[in-house]
Amino acid sequence: MPKVSDSDVALIERLHSLVFDDPKSREILDSGFKSALAIFEQTDYSLPFSSYNIPIKYFRDKIPEDQQAMIALCRVFILRAGSKMPRPEIHRNSIQRLLSFKGEGSIFSASPGGVNMMFNEYAIVSPNKASSPTIETNWDIVPENTWHFPVAGKSEDWFTVTFHSASEADIIDEYAD
Repeated sequence: MPKVSDSDVALIERLHSLVFDDPKSREILDSGFKSALAIFEQTDYSLPFSSYNIPIKYFRDKIPEDQQAMIALCRVFILRAGSKMPRPEIHRNSIQRLLSFKGEGSIFSASPGGVNMMFNEYAIVSPNKASSPTIETNWDIVPENTWHFPVAGKSEDWFTVTFHSASEADIIDEYAD
């Protein structure tokens, strides 16, 4: 995980607690994952991934006011076992804070700046897969304007939760050719 500020660590600790310890947040995420799984059932859908946006108010309202501007979008994301994103992506205007919820995988990230396509691997696992779960083993942060792509572990689908600093209306998602 990239070096982050103390305020970012405090935000991630709070989000981690909400995701795994707050029953209402857990219920909302489980519902989002069910919606993302249903996408795979569509007859004309053949991609190895699906996602579903969760209304950010469920999380924003439960974090301290000084952290609320740090998250503007929550997405649940499922990547099929042994699959990788077909193309690297970049969020030109958003920090992506990614939590491994179920399963495991790796995020391959380039250097920030949006030019470099030399990727470094960072493996993350879900708390139930980590011998001693910590932010470092369960989370990854992709700085804005950084090329990246996920690869799921071979044994099971990888379920992740991402918190972006840009809103759904404002985020700029681009994909490499």
